[in-house]
Amino acid sequence: MNFCNQNGDKNIDEVELVDVFDSFDGTEPSLEEVKEAFDVFDENGDGYIDANELEKVNSKMRFLELSVLDCQRMIAPFDENRDGRIKFGEFVKLMEHIFQ
Repeated sequence: MNFCNQNGDKNIDEVELVDVFDSFDGTEPSLEEVKEAFDVFDENGDGYIDANELEKVNSKMRFLELSVLDCQRMIAPFDENRDGRIKFGEFVKLMEHIFQ
């Protein structure tokens, strides 16, 4: 699967990120499943997902072809405190947005 840049622009945007998560199963995950998914992306266990972690996990899973800059752009719409990282609460909101 390659969800990268579906709308023809040069940016990965919120809609494309939603498409990525929608491709998993289509059923709303439990909070436990959301935490498990968060923990997969939070490779260093610091409680945050940053662009480097997102890029590494996506690369390992061969899920998306993304640069670190693409990952920064994906994180930005959900990064409420603008620290360049997504904490678990922000990740939950991202998932809620996807499954509305």
